[in-house]
Amino acid sequence: MLSFFPSGRANVYTICSFDFLKNKIEILFEIGIMLPLDILGFEFILYKGKQGIKINVAYCEAFENTGREWAFYYYDRIQQKYVQDENASSEELEQIHGSPDFFAEAGIDYTKLERPLLPADLEGFSKAALRIWRNAVYARHGRTFRSEDLQALFNEYAWYKPDNDYSDAKLSETDRANIKLIQEFEKK
Repeated sequence: MLSFFPSGRANVYTICSFDFLKNKIEILFEIGIMLPLDILGFEFILYKGKQGIKINVAYCEAFENTGREWAFYYYDRIQQKYVQDENASSEELEQIHGSPDFFAEAGIDYTKLERPLLPADLEGFSKAALRIWRNAVYARHGRTFRSEDLQALFNEYAWYKPDNDYSDAKLSETDRANIKLIQEFEKK
């Protein structure tokens, strides 16, 4: 969950998750940025195969005198928090921009791929999300992807196990039927 709110001289950006076992919200990342309204403060991007947040740190008190304009944070599953990629160059980050379908996978229930999909399962999804649905069928069997965005996305899931010996022969009849139905929706 992303939220931001004005706080004195800065906008505070917070990424939280809800822990259902503890019934509480946990703050994963928080930063205050003192920005004029016409300057981009942050952007979700894909950087060297990692999904994360590009932040304009030139206006952050915590980054004063660093000489950097941009920093990149990604979620480290081991530490269970967002960490800064110290090797990300500000100049390189300035050139990278997020895709409008960065969160296209939102709302996709990959467990539905264990059975034949129904047209109702795919109603209302964008072409970008349908592309992810279709490629998830392959990912469930370990296919690796040339497309950096797909590879980075599936790398985030514990169920995804890349298999260098992947072939389409591993697809079941249900998988093939699901791919066909998804492709029909992609053509609409």
